Amino acid sequence: MKQTLATARDAFVASMKRETTGPELTRLVAVLDDLIKWSVARPKALAFRVDGATSVFGFQLAGSTTMFWSARVTRGDAPTLEIYPPTGRTLSAELREKVKETLNANSRQPTADDRGLRIGFGALKNATARQAILAQLEELTRCAPAVPAPTSTARSATAVAATA
Repeated sequence: MKQTLATARDAFVASMKRETTGPELTRLVAVLDDLIKWSVARPKALAFRVDGATSVFGFQLAGSTTMFWSARVTRGDAPTLEIYPPTGRTLSAELREKVKETLNANSRQPTADDRGLRIGFGALKNATARQAILAQLEELTRCAPAVPAPTSTARSATAVAATA
């Protein structure tokens, strides 16, 4: 059965329930739902990324293979939002620094240089922090470098080259 946005969300929330319960879970699910709502409202820029893992959820740049954001459930912790995972290095140094500054200004734990561009859902429960991150994501959708999705002829050429 093909994974849909709704089934993937439900599976991700089930993963969250293993780590969080009660009112805290409700607040973290609200963060996820805001991210989904924001992403779905930009169909020309973003597309749901089908991934078999129930502990990972995300959107990619439309018409490309470039992951734009993902959320990951980590054992013993709240979910984490990662921007451009693991391709944060595809951003220009200036843009990467700007994203990092926005994340650090709204995070409880500053983003280290060797870590990805991440922020915990716990910090995103704050409406002001969430809006700042969504504004940063909006800016990234306008200037995001994307890797085009392979076309059927490109895949065929790759397959031929691999067998040659």
